[in-house]
Amino acid sequence: MPRPKKLLCALVMCSFLVPSAIAWAAPLVSLELSTEAGFPLGGERKWLMVLKDCKLTNIRLRSQRAGVKIEIKNRGTEQSPNYVVIGLLTARNTLRLPGVEFRYGERAAITKWVEKLKADGMEGVTAQTGVFGLTKKQILQVHEALTGKINFSTRGLKNSDAVTRIARGLQLQVALGPAARTALVSQEKVADELKGLSCGTALAIVLRPLGLVLVPEKPTGEMVRLSIVGSDQVKESWPIGWPPQKNPGAILPALFKNLEVEIEDVALSEALTAIAPRIKAPFVFDYNAMARDRIDLDTVKVNVPAGRTYYKKILDRVLSQARLYCEVRVDEVNTPFLWISTLKKS
Repeated sequence: MPRPKKLLCALVMCSFLVPSAIAWAAPLVSLELSTEAGFPLGGERKWLMVLKDCKLTNIRLRSQRAGVKIEIKNRGTEQSPNYVVIGLLTARNTLRLPGVEFRYGERAAITKWVEKLKADGMEGVTAQTGVFGLTKKQILQVHEALTGKINFSTRGLKNSDAVTRIARGLQLQVALGPAARTALVSQEKVADELKGLSCGTALAIVLRPLGLVLVPEKPTGEMVRLSIVGSDQVKESWPIGWPPQKNPGAILPALFKNLEVEIEDVALSEALTAIAPRIKAPFVFDYNAMARDRIDLDTVKVNVPAGRTYYKKILDRVLSQARLYCEVRVDEVNTPFLWISTLKKS
């Protein structure tokens, strides 16, 4: 009978050991500091007072040394990191760490940097970031996730339903900010047909009339995700397409097809409806800008004198009569579409 008792005892011990192992897996961050020639005399003590509340495991001051390599070393394991950050206190009384420099007293910013190192590892604090504060690798991840094509008709669909259907097919989490939760209750419907465009561009188009935008982000310790927020809350957002790298005539040759034409006192909406199928690309309207400038496609009458010309010139002529312009843009997979907005670009 002793063997079962030993086995039971071992199992009980394991049940207590597992949580302990998980707790020890939390990353540790220590700081080793050297001083640069000219660093203020007695400044080390002041910096220690700042750093002691920055969630560091240990702080070590070393004697003044030349040629200190500012870096991060992991003296633990991948599963249980023990990061040692080698930094420098400079002659300007700043703290220089890998990829960043802090002024004296920036306790909150230093703490945030330490937390990011713990949550996202060395790459999280050393990789170069660009637009949206993301690394090149993360931007490519977002772009790839938004390349899927819309396979359903959008015209007449409620904006909120269109957003839900698009988001459901993405490989990234979509988070809604407070403004988005309020705006998506709207009964407003999608006015344009976006079937065939990629998800990123289509989602940006659907959100714009609601005063919303799409923003990729990487919260500390979390995966890259897409956030839908009010357009007035951010400085940069995912665009409604990009300028094509090729000549517009190469990607939309129908725009430059010659024909005999005469348009006399016809509603702009009617003229565009007649032209659109011949261009073989979606027409996408900037309804926000048009509403702001009180432009109604149904009430504006347009004219084009009889003669031989091509579709792009016809479009430029009729749109200008309503203070509008058009330009060729492409989505995430280089599918072309025509973006129509006011001459005073918003």
